[in-house]
Amino acid sequence: MIRTQQKDHKNATRFSNLALPQQKIIVISDKIGAEPRADRLIAKWLTEQYGEQQGSPVAVNQLNESAPFMTMHVSKLERHFELKQIFQFIAVCRKNPKVQHLFVWVAESKLKQLFVVPYLEHMSDTMVTLEDSQHLALLVKKASGAVTNKYYEVCAASSEFNVIETKRMAKAKHVQATAEPEPAINPATLGTFKIDLKETEQQAKNALTLPFEFFKTTPDGGKILYHPDAADDLDEEDPDDDLLI
Repeated sequence: MIRTQQKDHKNATRFSNLALPQQKIIVISDKIGAEPRADRLIAKWLTEQYGEQQGSPVAVNQLNESAPFMTMHVSKLERHFELKQIFQFIAVCRKNPKVQHLFVWVAESKLKQLFVVPYLEHMSDTMVTLEDSQHLALLVKKASGAVTNKYYEVCAASSEFNVIETKRMAKAKHVQATAEPEPAINPATLGTFKIDLKETEQQAKNALTLPFEFFKTTPDGGKILYHPDAADDLDEEDPDDDLLI
């Protein structure tokens, strides 16, 4: 991780003091691709917290290791073991009195399953999220049930890995004010058959008079015209025969 080049600050705190004491399962969520430097970074935290005599942490490769300090890279173990086996090993380490710290490094860009990070966060005592080259988030769960979630800026104070608490800056939304709106969808283009008319076709349609359309109004109103045929059969008993038609 690249640290900001600034002078010692009176509010700077050694990171290992915040993340390590009495915390067994420490998960590091790597968003910046710092996994190649993971072992050196973890060794630095341990040295600053316990001194040089603590030795190097043991790398977990077979899921059967047991040591006071251990590191495991999920991206590497995922190639040889099922996630269920990895989670079970972490659960075993939590109950193992010989294990003081288990560092679980998670490179998010290499994960095959998205649920791994939130699941490991649930299993963790400390959750470190490397947001960018200068900032990290620290979630600490205490045995008392208290939980702290803070955001820090990494600073350079001599050779120690120190941090300063800061506020998380909201990411600015870049909106193009002059962006052209998307054209409205023409329903006529969505169907299989053509349902719109050209201008000439619309004019021809408007000029067409259908048999049932009344296109001329007469002042006399409506009339019923009846022209009897010569061979009409008139029924004398027809009740309507007296009508004047």
